[in-house]
Amino acid sequence: MDKTSSSDMSKRPKRMRISEENLHISAFAMVGDSRGSILLVRAGSSHPLSFRRGKLLLPASMLQFGERPMAAAKRALTAQLDGADALEPEFREIQSYIGSHWDLCFVYDADGRNAPKLSAKSPYTDASYYRLDALPRDAIAEDHLEIIDGQTAPKER
Repeated sequence: MDKTSSSDMSKRPKRMRISEENLHISAFAMVGDSRGSILLVRAGSSHPLSFRRGKLLLPASMLQFGERPMAAAKRALTAQLDGADALEPEFREIQSYIGSHWDLCFVYDADGRNAPKLSAKSPYTDASYYRLDALPRDAIAEDHLEIIDGQTAPKER
């Protein structure tokens, strides 16, 4: 167990201290179909984050304080997609990235093969399946592309 005292913690550079500003905990859902494709939604012009507008995204959401990651994944699916009530996400893995902040990402799989036609809810304008070997990489938000690449790249051992 780490014996770091609270006074030692306060000596760390602010960027290295865990806070609401520098820790993002999110849940991502990779909805697949029978052809090995994944579902992406397109953020519309009314999306609350202007830098996301027009970008393709995985269904995802930041966790609310105290929320379980599975609940956040289900919330993201039902908030972003009509017909998502039939989807049952299953935990896949956790990914972590450090950039301007620390991202801790819970990744879930959801089998879209038996779901009704999924369609985007506002502020998203489209929900479409894309083959993994032919993704429109330039159109996908960078952090969501990191999640996809982390799931599809060969695993290091």
